[in-house]
Amino acid sequence: MARTLPSLIGVLVAASFSTTNASETEMRDALDEGATRLTADQIVERLADRTVTFENANTGARWLVYYDTRNGTILRPEDSDERMEGFYATDLSDHICIGVYGDEPMRLRCVNVLLIDGVMHKFELDGSLRGRIVEEVSGNMI
Repeated sequence: MARTLPSLIGVLVAASFSTTNASETEMRDALDEGATRLTADQIVERLADRTVTFENANTGARWLVYYDTRNGTILRPEDSDERMEGFYATDLSDHICIGVYGDEPMRLRCVNVLLIDGVMHKFELDGSLRGRIVEEVSGNMI
């Protein structure tokens, strides 16, 4: 048993490193293949007063997201009438962060934004792909 525990811990540590490295690779690979990381100003310029359709990379779910000019957001699943309101801001590290108002404690989701072949892609802070913006329209279409 004394030898089994250190071996098990070693396997768990190795597994966690391989998971982290795999996630980081997605964003790094995109940058290596010519993607451009947008600055905070470029992100706001591309999103303010626009409604975008965001497609989740893992589930394929699509959300309409309106970014107003005063840092407010409205979110709606594409196949639903349910609406959520919140806010967005950029930070000093060129991430965009979104918070949604609700009954539970607010959580911010901050992501990197890369431009790949003219399309905005969002990557988690660990470098894994969150999703992409598949459509952009001027104004509030929600």
